[in-house]
Amino acid sequence: MQRILVPNRGSRIKLLGPSWRAARDKLLTMIDEDYQLITIIGRAGAGKTTLLLSLEGMEHGIYMYADMTEVKGRDLSAIVSTVFADNIYEVRNVQEKLRKMNIKGILKAFAKASLDEVVESARLKPMETLKLLNDAVEILDMKPLVIGVDEGLLSQDDPRAVDFINALHAFRNNMQALGSTKLIITLLPDVVNLISKIDTTIFDILRLGAITLPDYVAQEDLKEVAQEYGLGPTEISKIESLGPLTMRQLICLMNTKIDVIKCGVDTAGEISIE
Repeated sequence: MQRILVPNRGSRIKLLGPSWRAARDKLLTMIDEDYQLITIIGRAGAGKTTLLLSLEGMEHGIYMYADMTEVKGRDLSAIVSTVFADNIYEVRNVQEKLRKMNIKGILKAFAKASLDEVVESARLKPMETLKLLNDAVEILDMKPLVIGVDEGLLSQDDPRAVDFINALHAFRNNMQALGSTKLIITLLPDVVNLISKIDTTIFDILRLGAITLPDYVAQEDLKEVAQEYGLGPTEISKIESLGPLTMRQLICLMNTKIDVIKCGVDTAGEISIE
């Protein structure tokens, strides 16, 4: 499914479907309960990215979202530098607040650094730079620092799997020092299966903070989405005849007047809404 069907960052996300709002409520509860490593597990099109993006503008703390799709590396350096580069305005906001305080030492240097210097520091010294941001958030009483990393691995055959798992180990080993930082990652089921086979330690930790999204929309989800888009019983019945749908497919059908080809729905018939 093309990335064009994925919500754009910066646009206001209205999370539709009681099943998906329940997942968001669980996610927020985990953040409040001080889970530091959280996974959102779901097949392609299940709504993992939408769920992550729905956290933008959260009432308390700072949220940073990083889309790793086009990033070559998956090691700690690549992940942390992407987080900083993709959220440079949040970083600048923290720096400006720090500069107004009478702070000394390394945090003072962090506050005065240019944005390019901060991103380069995140690339060369990822954990140290993340620790600086964590400490700044704590001093400014802006916690928690919630980081959403999307598309960490694209499949179980991704050759960067070891780099990614090592990055998770690095974060796990520094969780005590990063007390205000929460890392949320999206994972496909086959990637979870791969991790369970090659690294049981990380797998056991990941499943403690795991949220699994439904493969397909339930009846109550379908009705709510249809109501949001102004569809009646006849149109709902037509959509139901298409069989099980992922949330991405359903939203795509709403936006394209049920263009089954564009939305990747496997059906022999072509249905349209007048």
